[in-house]
Amino acid sequence: MPYLHPLLQTMAWLLGLCALVLAWPRVASLHLGRSRRFDRSRHIALGQAALLLLLLGGLGGTLMGRLYLHTWLGSGAHALGALLILPLALWGLGSGLMLARRPRPRRWLPLLHGLANLLVLLLVMAQAYSGHRLLEGLARVPG
Repeated sequence: MPYLHPLLQTMAWLLGLCALVLAWPRVASLHLGRSRRFDRSRHIALGQAALLLLLLGGLGGTLMGRLYLHTWLGSGAHALGALLILPLALWGLGSGLMLARRPRPRRWLPLLHGLANLLVLLLVMAQAYSGHRLLEGLARVPG
């Protein structure tokens, strides 16, 4: 059961990487002056799936912490990382929905949206390290 959370988070991270790759043509056209085709609908679908799965996985991780550690947010640096990711992921989801529902030429909102989501992907990698250490600790605890 404790492996469901890391599985969801890994899937969310991979979907987020795909959304990042799809976003690159948009970054190139907005900020580097290169005209590229941006697959907006696929980027939106993958980005939403990644962020929603990440938030769902975070909720699952919180419940796993309560079940196995018998406390809320008792996993130290891992819980702190989750608390950093939460507002960034919510911002990424909200700003992405705004960009998707009201498409028009913008420069700053897409940049802030992308930077926040890039930071989320980087923080999730740090979470993978601290989460792996937590799982090793759980494996050593008898029954």
